[in-house]
Amino acid sequence: MIKCFFFVFFCATLTINAQKAIKPNYHPPLKIPLILASNFGELRPNHFHMGIDIKTKGKTGFRLYSIEDGFVSRIKVSPFGYGNVIYIDHPNGITSVYAHCLEFNVAIDSIVKSFQSKSEKFEVDLHFLKGDIPLKRGQIIGFSGNSGGSTAPHLHFELRNTESEHALNPLLFGFDIEDHQRPEIRGVKVYGLTKDGYRIKNRSLKRVVERGKTTNSISGEVIRIPFNYLSKTGGIGFAFDVIDRLDGASNKCGLYGSYLIIDGDTIFGQKTKRVPFASTRYVNSHKDFQEYAILKKKFHKAFRTKENPLPIYINDNLGVFKPVPDKKHKVKYVAFDVKMNTSILEFDFIVEKGNLLKLLPEIRDSSLLMPSETKLVINGDVRVEFGRSTTYEPLSISQKLIGSKIGVTSVPVQNVYKIIINREVIQDGSHYLKMTTAKGKTRFVNVMYDRDMLVFEPKYFGNYTLVRDTISPVITPIQFSKNSTVLNGGKLQWTIRDNSTGIDDYDLFIDGKWVLLEYDGKKSRFTYRRKPSFKGVKSIRLVASDSCGNRQEWKTKLEFK
Repeated sequence: MIKCFFFVFFCATLTINAQKAIKPNYHPPLKIPLILASNFGELRPNHFHMGIDIKTKGKTGFRLYSIEDGFVSRIKVSPFGYGNVIYIDHPNGITSVYAHCLEFNVAIDSIVKSFQSKSEKFEVDLHFLKGDIPLKRGQIIGFSGNSGGSTAPHLHFELRNTESEHALNPLLFGFDIEDHQRPEIRGVKVYGLTKDGYRIKNRSLKRVVERGKTTNSISGEVIRIPFNYLSKTGGIGFAFDVIDRLDGASNKCGLYGSYLIIDGDTIFGQKTKRVPFASTRYVNSHKDFQEYAILKKKFHKAFRTKENPLPIYINDNLGVFKPVPDKKHKVKYVAFDVKMNTSILEFDFIVEKGNLLKLLPEIRDSSLLMPSETKLVINGDVRVEFGRSTTYEPLSISQKLIGSKIGVTSVPVQNVYKIIINREVIQDGSHYLKMTTAKGKTRFVNVMYDRDMLVFEPKYFGNYTLVRDTISPVITPIQFSKNSTVLNGGKLQWTIRDNSTGIDDYDLFIDGKWVLLEYDGKKSRFTYRRKPSFKGVKSIRLVASDSCGNRQEWKTKLEFK
């Protein structure tokens, strides 16, 4: 163990030096005060927040600027996720990303429209070479918006390592974002752990942290831990409910860094400098996912499991502490942000005395699905194959129930597993699994056929049924009807809804020619925008199909005036 005063000083020095070393003079992505709604590394459902969300005063249409010389390397248009997003590669090995755009600049928009017309698709994912779309520092690339999965107007801005595509913390790159507020430590939780950092069932307790102007404390300043929290080879671990706020807004943002120091030794720490996209779902291992799912509490574990590969931790320690029964141990937890605003919580803990001979061994059960192992479960015509790292913690899998239920609905899944049903059916692509997951949410899993077997790859646990979908999507016009004969306005709109696997394809034809139909995934709304010069009586045909291949067609004739 490294003594805490040396370790904290050493790491703080590294942070300051690193900030100086990588602080380029980037042009701001927006020319309005950079006030954040969310920061990098904030805990989200099944992922870390991989950028910063910059407020745009509740409006769309603010100019977006290239932060440095470079070239457009990628543009994606989608009704979901990042919506309209543009990626710019810069000579220093950094890629900047601007998501949820309202629209791109005229030159870029014309390129996108050309690709959409050639492919006859609204949704496109375009990649470009260095000389295709060059940009200068401060050049306007588009306008801020609310497209895709955005819930309010803002700019989601990212920095990535161009080669690895790892997301980097933009707050370490010198943007002018004010922050004078300390992180807020709101609670502490103690767990009984195995030697590999897995939680022992029903071995946890919580305490509320009382926050003062300068110090934090817990009631009584001592946490007493029952002796049965220990096992013969394991120990205990701590997690802390922590949020941060930045100047200019009251939004609850994420924690950048922390250290856990026990009896003067730093046994664990984190700094959220970068997160690989391949690892972001391990947020479910880093946080206490039950506290997050049920109470929206943001408990950061000051320990990790053996299978957690996140690169945010400062050393190889798992953070499993082996206490001495009946001894008072001193805990110091330090939480800090990028600007080194710091909060400290100090308290003592004591593990009650007990009989060492009665300590539980590491618990193993043949029904357990271990994160470090694969598992095959068969019952009748149903076969379930679990790969390594399906779960974050050991989980009991019932062989008896696998024909209708897998695992526990409230437990998240890291990697997909396979449900294979050996059953003679008409292999027409119309089958899917209807799964009921956490909080009664319904999810749909598409089928793959393999000889006489139906194969599904869910990324959730829950109750499921095999369903065959033969119902076509429903197309409903907005602001006009099928009997309408004249259009004076500038656009046509429809909603297209499917109650099972969702809309897979959609095309609009006017006089037999494909035209661009914009899709707003939040509203299930499809929009055609006509040019003012587009006039006359036209034949309209809208075709939509779902993921099971069920097709619906809507036709009419309209006079465009």
